Amino acid sequence: MLHSALLHPWLKPLVFMTCAVFLSTPPVWAEDPVTNADPTLESFPAPAADYERHVIRLPVGNYENNLKIELLPGKVQETDCNPQHYTGLFQEKTLEGWGYNYYELSELNGPISTKMACPDNQQTLQFIPVHSNGSLLQYNSRLPVVVYLPKGLELRWRTWVATPYNTAPTE
Repeated sequence: MLHSALLHPWLKPLVFMTCAVFLSTPPVWAEDPVTNADPTLESFPAPAADYERHVIRLPVGNYENNLKIELLPGKVQETDCNPQHYTGLFQEKTLEGWGYNYYELSELNGPISTKMACPDNQQTLQFIPVHSNGSLLQYNSRLPVVVYLPKGLELRWRTWVATPYNTAPTE
């Protein structure tokens, strides 16, 4: 009983001060876009005049060696019943001195379409993709995926998961 009576005068101010300090400091996970800017993103070049920079921050995945990310650039526009797409060339570039890779879409052509007669001649809004080489990338959640696209295009992406290995029989 004597022991708790001696601690009691010190315990209330100590708890009060601890709570005051804890509540007055911002949490570590608070996002401040000015001070917590991604330092790796600052090292990438600024986009050219007719390009925009798109950044994908991948979530941490289980068994990332079995994952791939597919880049799907394209544009939403009015189309008829004919299938349409753009063509382009994805170039993988390396950031000098850092070793980080980034991607640039060039040689954009289109839209390319079939010329079938549409019976109702109705127009609908659809996402028209850019068919290109090199749009399937290794999944890496530690670095952002930085892609430079011509203005007016948007970037969609999806994740692919590998199935277990199979052995082909010899014949």
